[in-house]
Amino acid sequence: MADGSQKSHALDDVYAAQPDEDYPGAKQRSRPGQGPYEEVYEKVLDPLTGRSVSLKPANKAFLASRARRAAHAASKPSSSIPTPSSNSATRSSMSSTNQSSLSWRQVLLVLLFLPLLSQFLTSTYTFTISSRLAPPLRKWWSRTPINIFRADFKEFTLDDLAKFDGSDPWLPVYLAIDGDVYDVTKNRRIYGRGGSYNLMTGIDASRSFVTGCFATHRTHDLRGLSPEELKSLDHWKSFFATHEKYTLIGRVLLPPIDPDSPIPPPCDDSAPGEAASARGSDAPGPVSETASPHHQEL
Repeated sequence: MADGSQKSHALDDVYAAQPDEDYPGAKQRSRPGQGPYEEVYEKVLDPLTGRSVSLKPANKAFLASRARRAAHAASKPSSSIPTPSSNSATRSSMSSTNQSSLSWRQVLLVLLFLPLLSQFLTSTYTFTISSRLAPPLRKWWSRTPINIFRADFKEFTLDDLAKFDGSDPWLPVYLAIDGDVYDVTKNRRIYGRGGSYNLMTGIDASRSFVTGCFATHRTHDLRGLSPEELKSLDHWKSFFATHEKYTLIGRVLLPPIDPDSPIPPPCDDSAPGEAASARGSDAPGPVSETASPHHQEL
């Protein structure tokens, strides 16, 4: 207890002069504002925070700056004056933005990692889905109006189309099926001059795709074909429409078929249209002058 009272007494006398300080020139201790030579300064309110601040010389420049800031803020609309709540909201929004940007970085890292994982697991960069998705996407992009570099959709007459039969190495190679014209130049080796597909080019040979006869059935005349044979034609149309190398570039203006003209006769009695349509699920293959055997696309 004696030690506690001694400490309390020492605290009470912290502003009192100590015996060992009683020498000439020693500064006398005193409580704030009670010294014999101590100047007491007036207190004013901080213009921005409203807190009480001493008007001592050291604070005058600071208070003048605060006053100018308060006057500048008062000249602006009230909505632009920062308040503690707005400052807190600003800090909160900045924090959420930082968190959002961090999450986008993580997403970017995942997107960059996925192709590497796909290459390790499947030896492709797209988990083998590019072979199924790329062709239709490429077809859509080649036709969509938002693609400013897309080729113009053209209209051909049969005479125009005949110029693109692969005989001229400086011209592209075009093929028509049921009025749709496709650019098959990327397979010039088989569609160009001397290639096994050359008889398909420069003309709409829709009937030949069904019957397999590219000698006498190189025509768009589909009369006399059964519904099953016409399904085979739909297969070929889908084949060219979804092929990754071939591009739909236009339509050919086909002349009407004279209903009184004779229907093209079968080119081979042993391979009628029904038999050709039965093998329609196969890809087209080498073409002979009479009838094509089993088709095998390259």
